[in-house]
Amino acid sequence: MNPNEMAKLKDKAPMPLLLLMILFFLPSFLLEPEADSLKASTQKFDASLKKARVVRQQREKFVQQSARLERLKQLNGQLFELIPQETALPEMIDKLHSTAAACAVVVEDVRYSFSRNYEKLGVPGYDISMRLSAAYNGVRQLLAELETMPTPVLIKEVVLTEEKRYVLSLRLLVK
Repeated sequence: MNPNEMAKLKDKAPMPLLLLMILFFLPSFLLEPEADSLKASTQKFDASLKKARVVRQQREKFVQQSARLERLKQLNGQLFELIPQETALPEMIDKLHSTAAACAVVVEDVRYSFSRNYEKLGVPGYDISMRLSAAYNGVRQLLAELETMPTPVLIKEVVLTEEKRYVLSLRLLVK
């Protein structure tokens, strides 16, 4: 090689080196923003996936709760079909007294009180407190008969006050 060619090569030598440097660092300049964008997209996707799982679980709970609500509404309707009208109350009280007499239970005293609500239920009814005189077997038989009555009778409390004397608290539900 002659000196002129060598000088030309020296003049051109920085160009390939510059091109090599550009080719070496160019992918990092182009790909680094794309990698950051990919990371951000991945984080957004993960957050969306978590939210979707939570929403799916809430939907499943909603479906279960809806089924329970429908079942409770159905039971509520069936319960209200069993509850007699308030006009049937005298017959229910007569049935209560005749059942007590049939079980050899003497009703000494009865107190009635009306209330619109029973605990958390919006069901009106009469609270009845009865002082009874009977043997233990007679009271047990009376309670068994009350539980089999066609109208709902809620037995709240049975208290032995003295020998063969009891206080029976119950509730008759009406519409």
